[in-house]
Amino acid sequence: MKKLLILSIIISLALLSNLTELKAQSFDPTGTANAKSTAGNPTLVEGAAASFSFDLKGGLRVSSIVQQACERLIAIAGKDYCNVITEAKVSIISKTTAVTIGAGAANDTFLLGILTTQALAGTCVIGGFADSDGAAQNITLPIATVAGFKSFIGAKNSAGALTITCATAGDDNVAIVFWAPAI
Repeated sequence: MKKLLILSIIISLALLSNLTELKAQSFDPTGTANAKSTAGNPTLVEGAAASFSFDLKGGLRVSSIVQQACERLIAIAGKDYCNVITEAKVSIISKTTAVTIGAGAANDTFLLGILTTQALAGTCVIGGFADSDGAAQNITLPIATVAGFKSFIGAKNSAGALTITCATAGDDNVAIVFWAPAI
């Protein structure tokens, strides 16, 4: 797990840095491929292919091609850099009692968003979040909330089970919840 976290951080930093400069360089972890390197210190190699090779504990080597942001790879269908898919589970709220989203414990679910297919006839109450003091606090979507997507940007339910209650029968099958397990 630690290796995966380190790899994730390294790749994220590489993508956030100036990708145009990185495209013409590669990372030499041993410091042997470049005359500019000294005493085996890691260095960037000018004009080399845009790949990074990291030696993590246990000798594991991982390579990642760095492209310019949103570059299309015409020769390899389906390998666009821009295609990003957010995986989500979907729950359609179809009753007027509380619906538990996820496993039913605090910190187990990310709420990505709620799609309402029409204006709400009643209120929808979302529970499981904390207020500024850490106490459980509900979020209420009021009567006549306009149809559309309400983003929660992956908010984690830190104060209890994530529950959603749309108390009016007219709102059955109107609220669609997009979520992901936090485990």
